[in-house]
Amino acid sequence: MNRIKISPLATVTPESKGNSTATLPHVHFDKLTKRSDEEFFSFVPMHYEKNYAYPLIVWLHPDGKKPDEIQRVIPQASIRNYVGIAPQAPVGNFKAGYFWEQEADTIDIAHDSILAAIDQAAARFNIASHRIFIAGCGSGGTMAFRIGLERPDLFAGVISINGPMPCEQKPLGHWNDCREIPVFWAHSRKSTEFGQQQLCEQLRLLHIAGFSVTLRQYPNDECLNSKTLSDMNNWIMEMIQTSVR
Repeated sequence: MNRIKISPLATVTPESKGNSTATLPHVHFDKLTKRSDEEFFSFVPMHYEKNYAYPLIVWLHPDGKKPDEIQRVIPQASIRNYVGIAPQAPVGNFKAGYFWEQEADTIDIAHDSILAAIDQAAARFNIASHRIFIAGCGSGGTMAFRIGLERPDLFAGVISINGPMPCEQKPLGHWNDCREIPVFWAHSRKSTEFGQQQLCEQLRLLHIAGFSVTLRQYPNDECLNSKTLSDMNNWIMEMIQTSVR
């Protein structure tokens, strides 16, 4: 059965570029510190209601960026629908940014950091434990793939924005357990780091393995913008509505 959904080519409007959280004065951001060498940044939805269990987006920044990127990213998806939490990649420093390396030891550190971020979010906010989505851009999307496929028991979906699947360390080693986890995959047609051929090969692999993948392709060379994030929001809402029927 074909479970790959490919949308018509999305068009990014000029208004979607350069959006900033400066236009969202009622949105609350928070910095949560685990220990001196690691920080988590959280996003609190507008008019947060403590008696409502919110979906959680775990956001993994691209290489060379920092977890405070969540303060720009999540509001472009929705200012009301989610709590967000962003862990820091294990390699790098504040000046150069942080990096998600696909080595066994750094994967383990990233896994622990992501779980710690979820624990911190659950301790601070009312989180629906069955509605946790792991998402990322570029290398963050690659790590989101890896951790999501490792822990299908924890995540309701995997979201990768222009991030290829990981190739090392057997990411599909437990494919029979993880193939039911839904995937939202956004891809830039003009990307020089994640080409069309690589996408097609990996998409074919997921199709053979029986995954449910929703693919969106965009005509520009960078797709971390309000159009893509709006599409991500719509996909998450569809997953949530489907699960309650």
